[in-house]
Amino acid sequence: MDSEFHSATAAAHQLGTSVPRVVRAIERLGIDARQRNGRMRLRRQDVARLRAELGVSAEVPDLTPVQANVLAALRSAPLGLASIRAIARRAGVSPTAASRAVVALQEIGLLSGEHTVLAAGIARSATVVHLDRRSPRWRAIAPALRSVQPPARHDAARDERVPTRLRHLFWNTAPTQLERRVAGPYIARRLLRTMDIDGLAWGAANLTRTDWLEAQRARGLAAPVRALARNLAAAADR
Repeated sequence: MDSEFHSATAAAHQLGTSVPRVVRAIERLGIDARQRNGRMRLRRQDVARLRAELGVSAEVPDLTPVQANVLAALRSAPLGLASIRAIARRAGVSPTAASRAVVALQEIGLLSGEHTVLAAGIARSATVVHLDRRSPRWRAIAPALRSVQPPARHDAARDERVPTRLRHLFWNTAPTQLERRVAGPYIARRLLRTMDIDGLAWGAANLTRTDWLEAQRARGLAAPVRALARNLAAAADR
């Protein structure tokens, strides 16, 4: 077969998933790939769309695919994530599956939970889940996880405005400056100046690479804060 084209079987092999799952994604995305003989003929750009939709799985010793996706999601969240729903969204799995995976990964020392109080309009307690990069187990499996990619976070899934629980961080901000598409760099800059953990976690999930890179150029930011912004920009690419 011409190397410019791929079968559903070849695409499934590249993505580490099953052929039926690939076929369902092809139909869901409306990709015109089925030939008269019933076989799929996928272009490179079609496979790229499937990769964004399905992510890439890999066999990681002693881990389930869901656990591997959860670890990959937290690998790109340098500040950790403050809810199971946030972890599930990043990992591309259901909240129930994410919750079970987090418990299992905590039991084997790959994840840790930090109890904190978030200023969310009113103070509320939360457990921020972090990847324990110092764990010997993590160092052993990290190479195998390099190829794991959770499904892309589609722009439609991002919040369009700063949520109500974070408005206290923007108390003197015009309403239009709370809109992500209009004022992403400003929002990122404000979050970097306040260093509010809940705000930064929201920004990591909703702002773009460009937002963070523009924000880190602001005057008066300490070198570690600029480095954090660059890390968040890199994570937004994944």
